[in-house]
Amino acid sequence: MKMNLKKLAHLSDLLGGLRPGEPVTIHSAAANPTRLARQLAESAPMLGGRCVYALMPYGPVPYADAPARDSLKIATALPGPGLRAAMEAGRVVALRRPLSAMPALFPAGERAGMVLLRVAPPDASGRCNLGVAVDYMPAALRAARFVVAEIDPGMPVVPGEGWVDVGRIDACIQSEDGPHQMTPPDADTVDIDIARHVVSLLKDGDVLQTGVGALPEQVLRQAAHLKSLGLHTGILTDGARALMEAGVIDNSRKGYLPGVSVATMALGTAGLYAFMDRNPSVFLASCAVTHAGEVLRQVQSLKAINGALQVDLQGRVNAEWAGARQVSLPGGLPDFARAAAAQEHGLSIIALRSCDRHGRSAIVPALAPQHPCSLDAHEVDCYVTEYGIAHVRGRSEAARRGALIAIAHPGHREMLERACR
Repeated sequence: MKMNLKKLAHLSDLLGGLRPGEPVTIHSAAANPTRLARQLAESAPMLGGRCVYALMPYGPVPYADAPARDSLKIATALPGPGLRAAMEAGRVVALRRPLSAMPALFPAGERAGMVLLRVAPPDASGRCNLGVAVDYMPAALRAARFVVAEIDPGMPVVPGEGWVDVGRIDACIQSEDGPHQMTPPDADTVDIDIARHVVSLLKDGDVLQTGVGALPEQVLRQAAHLKSLGLHTGILTDGARALMEAGVIDNSRKGYLPGVSVATMALGTAGLYAFMDRNPSVFLASCAVTHAGEVLRQVQSLKAINGALQVDLQGRVNAEWAGARQVSLPGGLPDFARAAAAQEHGLSIIALRSCDRHGRSAIVPALAPQHPCSLDAHEVDCYVTEYGIAHVRGRSEAARRGALIAIAHPGHREMLERACR
């Protein structure tokens, strides 16, 4: 086993070994390897339009900026703020695939391209831990011809599937930056009201899936009175950590991996990462597992709580476009929503503000024809705004329209009623 890792002066020293068309895959979210990302940007002119897979960039994304952007093609499934401008300029390949299908981008048995990682230092058995992001990296690692790691002692060692033998790593650089941090955003009064309605749908023993942002964190904060909750989600956050520390989330009634909170990545504060370090109550797995239908069917009483930008009167959901700007992609939304909606005791919940920041109704007569539908009506059981809850499971189309109008902003209800005539 190769224990003495080869030190790399600069990433450009290895990039010349790539074959034409081979991609570069970079570690996701809080595990984004800052120094390797910078060196990738510096080396962009030698890459000749090569594709960079960046599942969910967080922190600096220098390869998306000038001049590197002119030499690279970036593909993503969860664009964050670092890729928003590039998306608006049409320089990003939008991977409109559910997260469960993302590992299939790297076919088994084929070796192609390079993977750039941020990992914890090797342990005594010669393994490095992927830390706070596993997502599709196991599949990418199986497929890569070259693996380059940013070795960071600040990366927590998290139980689960995020392991790579040092013998698989071709070269490394050193870093002491630690994973990227995100401070939970503050909730406003609208978030608080929406969260109160969402929490009224939850009960003891439910298994929660939530996203990232002020509203999901507020939902978790207001769920502190419940007991024996479980967590099976895409991204582990500080709100979930608080409930785990308080014993509210104990996963005692969860069918899949009881006693353990399951996610595919984490994003939050240094306190969250310290909590996860060698914590046996946390398990990070590939999104081929966390988001798989056959796994989610074992997670009974799943409450999938997700956001949206618009909902139309048919119940179709737009979670991707704000006006003429594409700001997101479906990600794990279809996986969790479909699984929860298919369960007798599950609920697929879409929570959104009644109006956008310009005062326009988020509940609209019909989605714009140029905007793809992120979720169909049959994949949602409840819609929630600050004005209440629209319970639509098993209801007729007319009843669904009426329920949605009832939770729209009062100033827009007459317009919506006219659209139904």
